[in-house]
Amino acid sequence: MKKENLTKQYKAIYKKSPTNIIRAPGRINLIGEHTDYNDGFVLPIAIDKYTNMLVSKNDDRKIRLYDLKYKENDEFHLDNIKPSQQNKWSNYQRGIAKVLLDAGYKIGGLDILIFSEVPEGAGLSSSASIEIATLLSFKKIYDLNIKPLEMIKLARKAENDFVGVECGIMDQFASLLSKEGHALFIDCRSLKYQYVPLSIQGYSFLVCNSMVKRELSESSYNTRRKECKYALRAFHKILPRIGTLRDISIDDFMRYGALLSKKSRKRIEHIVYENERVQKAVELLRKGNVEIFGKLMYQSHKSLKELYEVSTEELDLLVEIGRNEPGVLGARLTGAGFGGCVIYLVKDSSIEHLKEKILDVYSKKRELVPQFYEVVPSRGAYVEFIAGSGL
Repeated sequence: MKKENLTKQYKAIYKKSPTNIIRAPGRINLIGEHTDYNDGFVLPIAIDKYTNMLVSKNDDRKIRLYDLKYKENDEFHLDNIKPSQQNKWSNYQRGIAKVLLDAGYKIGGLDILIFSEVPEGAGLSSSASIEIATLLSFKKIYDLNIKPLEMIKLARKAENDFVGVECGIMDQFASLLSKEGHALFIDCRSLKYQYVPLSIQGYSFLVCNSMVKRELSESSYNTRRKECKYALRAFHKILPRIGTLRDISIDDFMRYGALLSKKSRKRIEHIVYENERVQKAVELLRKGNVEIFGKLMYQSHKSLKELYEVSTEELDLLVEIGRNEPGVLGARLTGAGFGGCVIYLVKDSSIEHLKEKILDVYSKKRELVPQFYEVVPSRGAYVEFIAGSGL
């Protein structure tokens, strides 16, 4: 939707002009799944689908919200922030406001219009894009002196503690700090990051939404986190120097893995080798070696399916369709799993044929019509001033 149309809708709802539009992207993860909350390595990109928030200040200490996707409004007072059971979509704004106040930041009321291009429940981090857009709105309107890494930590805290999803830090990181034409290599322990140029001329990333929607706070996601904590405690008894699963080397796993329960062994094996795959992927992409990178994508999916057990029959089918199509170098589920999307690295000239094949085979076997997104590695969140707002 064009900015001019959004501005008109804002004026119709709030009887005034917005001062700014804040845009925060969704993301896909190229490789490195479920490693972030184990202090490991990840390699996401921001995508050219954004959560758009038109904002202006109010003097009532109220946060007024209107979401164009839900066609619903909501509001809450900054002096009494509680989760909403009726309008759960507003809990992201509620959570962000609470963590800012708890951290001592001076904020006031906002009138917000929300239009998100990021599909929900697809593993593209719609929630992180909303959190970062909300944080950036408060930062801009109330001139908060808040550094990017602190913004990322606060956004994660809001989702962990207020919304109830024990996510890692990757999604918020990618939404805020991504760079156009690059992947973002993140060390989730040190929070150091590097930009990795994507020299994939002649190839593109195609995302296919399986249309199996997931609700992370009600899914097995939090269960996997608990299983990792249990596996860590078990391995720590064997090697006390281990602080997180990230500290377990391949040699450590080969030597001691057989001493663990079957479930713990499988979870640790995925994390250990997935971290290794991410680091190899960075080297390969820097050299422009897309063929071997594609093989790493297939390896990652196999591990997520067989060891971490977060795939579905639908996701597996989509990956297998890609494996059998010429021009497809790699495919894997992206995001937490339990539904959502598959990402393909595919030759530009093969994209339309791949789509046709998926529509034919997948729709017949699963009776679902998938959606496709040809995504471009894009910039992180930013603020635009709206001309004519009176400032």
